[in-house]
Amino acid sequence: MVKVYLAAPMRGVRGALPEVKELMRLIESYGHEVLTKHVADDVLDVDRGMTPREVFERDIRLLEEADVMVAEVSYPSLGVGFELAYFLTRGKPAAGLILEERLGTLSALIQGITWPNFHLVTYRSPREAVEKLRSRGLL
Repeated sequence: MVKVYLAAPMRGVRGALPEVKELMRLIESYGHEVLTKHVADDVLDVDRGMTPREVFERDIRLLEEADVMVAEVSYPSLGVGFELAYFLTRGKPAAGLILEERLGTLSALIQGITWPNFHLVTYRSPREAVEKLRSRGLL
């Protein structure tokens, strides 16, 4: 069982939320644990009363606990960028998932990452994304 930190935009554009929900379901169907189930919630943590500091402390704890990160990067997010950088600098494996039709809008910085622990994965469906992650040994 792999402990997965699934990252996705929370306060910005949540255009990939349906894909995130399906990614979570598929990852769990292979017996892996998604540590960040809150990213698929319709109601945000801060709207349920969590303070920004509590969000930060929880997310750092979960980043430390995770074996692998799967970051949905189809829509820009400062938080996801921070989480991805934090995770990668610890030498842990991470994948950035981007809907194929959104690749042209992805930050050049993210597209240009050459570190061996980072994988940029384009996908057309969550099932295809998970299969690509599995074929690369990330799940």
